[in-house]
Parts: sequence; C-alpha cells; structure tokens
Amino acid sequence: MGHKADKTPDGGFTLLELMIAIAIASILLTIGVPSLRSFFETQELKSAAEQTYSRIQRARSEAISRKAEVGVNFSADGSTTWAYGLTDTNSGTCNTAETDASQSDACTVAVDDGDGAVDGIDGVVDVADKVLMRFTSAEHAGVEMTLRGFTNGSKIIFEPLRGTAREISGNVSTGEVLLRSNSGRQLMIKVGLLGQVRICSPDGSLIGYTDGAPGNDSDC
Repeated sequence: MGHKADKTPDGGFTLLELMIAIAIASILLTIGVPSLRSFFETQELKSAAEQTYSRIQRARSEAISRKAEVGVNFSADGSTTWAYGLTDTNSGTCNTAETDASQSDACTVAVDDGDGAVDGIDGVVDVADKVLMRFTSAEHAGVEMTLRGFTNGSKIIFEPLRGTAREISGNVSTGEVLLRSNSGRQLMIKVGLLGQVRICSPDGSLIGYTDGAPGNDSDC
C-alpha cells in the first residue's frame, strides 16, 4: 500500500508577507528618519556651542595666567560659514582667515615648545611656540552663527588683572554669540562686562540650558 510523501513547508516568505513587511518598514522609516535627523542636528548644535563656550572661557583664563590681553576674534554674519580664533598677540586682534601660524596676524597662542624660550616673554621671538587657535564651521555642518550686541567690533578681549571683558584702553568688550541648527533650535553664549561667560537656550528649545528670561526669545 503506497504512502503519500510528507510535504515540508517552504521556509521562505510569501509575496503577501513580503509586501506587508516592506509596508511596515516604510512606515517606520517615515516616522524615524526625521527624528534621527533632528537628533543629529541637535547634537551638532550642542557640540558647536559647548566648544565655543569652553574656548571663550579658555581665553579668559589664559589672559589671567599670562598677564596679557587675550582676544577671541569672530568672522560670522548670520550664516553657516564662520570662523573664530584666540590670540595673545596684537592687543588681542587676529585674522580668522589666516591658516599659517607663523604669520604675524594669525590667531595663535604661544606654548613653550620645550626649548625654554617662550615667544613674547621678555622680548623673545620663537615662532615655533606659536600654536594656531583657529576654529571653523567645517567642524559643525549646518550650524549658523550670528553675533549680537558686540561692543568691540567682532571680538571680545579679556584683560589680565581680573579677566574682565574690557580692553586696557577702557573700551567695553562684551557680546552674544547665537548658534542655530537647521531646525531652528538655539543656543547662546553670552559674555558680560565682568568677563563671566554663560551658555543658555534663549527660546527654551533645548532642555538642560537654563533660560533666565523665559518668554523672551531674544535673550536668556
């Protein structure tokens, strides 16, 4: 007596199952991609703001420790193409477009290269000590920078005695650096007359950055 052979079920997907899977994947991508893009934009904004904040803070501490004016010079005009740099020469003024540290107008800070002779100390000239301190928007794609309320051109200069944001000549040197992501989120770095530097979200769009002026999107 003959027996029918057992049929082993096919391990693949049916066309209907495949179409359902593709439809579900498309829905998930439609929902997830914008959220993922927003996440990366926010992280880029935070990175740009935190780095700018820390470098301005560094300029202040360098002014105090070096007993010399240290300036932070900006090149920004409400666009995603910007640059800024620190310098301890030329009364705190430098050219943010210069990429050669050996040039006299470059944004540089002298760091002893180990030979014991430090550029700028007691008249010593040691070009090898000059470290380029220039930073650009290339590190933070899509982040827009705008300068607001600057009282000393496009630079902030810290004086050496107390690290206040004031030139030796007496000119006030304060301002705000507003950074904005593609999606419109904002972070601001503010430098006050006494040299205090703080970072906040003027429109309250980012949690964790205290807004001291809620309801006022132009300040914080």
